[in-house]
Amino acid sequence: MNEAIKPSSVKMAETTKDHGKVPTKKKTPWAKFMTDDEYFPYLIKKNVRPAMWRWKDVEPQLQEVAGDPLRRADRRFIALVNADTGEAGGAVPSAFIGIQILNPGEHILPHRHNSYAVYHILQGSGYSILEGEKFEWERGDTFVCPAWAVHEHINTGEEQAIQYVFQDMPARAMERNLMWEEPIGRSFHMVEGEFSPHKD
Repeated sequence: MNEAIKPSSVKMAETTKDHGKVPTKKKTPWAKFMTDDEYFPYLIKKNVRPAMWRWKDVEPQLQEVAGDPLRRADRRFIALVNADTGEAGGAVPSAFIGIQILNPGEHILPHRHNSYAVYHILQGSGYSILEGEKFEWERGDTFVCPAWAVHEHINTGEEQAIQYVFQDMPARAMERNLMWEEPIGRSFHMVEGEFSPHKD
């Protein structure tokens, strides 16, 4: 047995009780059969057109959300969504782009998610703690937060900090395996009908 894992520290998942009373699923009408001639056309998706978001349109909305109170490990951002991505809700089908804003002195509490995040600082200065390591940043800097790494952000400057954030969140959501823990100790699994980390 692995020395690092002691039996008393392992919490086993609870099993389903009274197996004999669990109803047997006999049919799943959504389970289909397709020939190759049917399947390949089924895979063809609508084309995603190029899209552009202008700062003069984004900035006023960003300032509007900057006045919202922070809740738990909340972040204030404007998501750049290309409607051609449909239910994926991305800038492209597999990727999220968000413009995030922190007011002077604000602290985004420790949290994590199984989507990676790439941050580019458009304005301001501060630092982020990623997995216990402190990374100071200012305008022009870029840093990466790996998937499921605990991280937090602090604006130490006298102006608003604005971060351009790129994540693979839509890809994780489409695979039904998008997860958050925010703040640490409060977990969410993005599955159809369940949401959200920012809703109390």
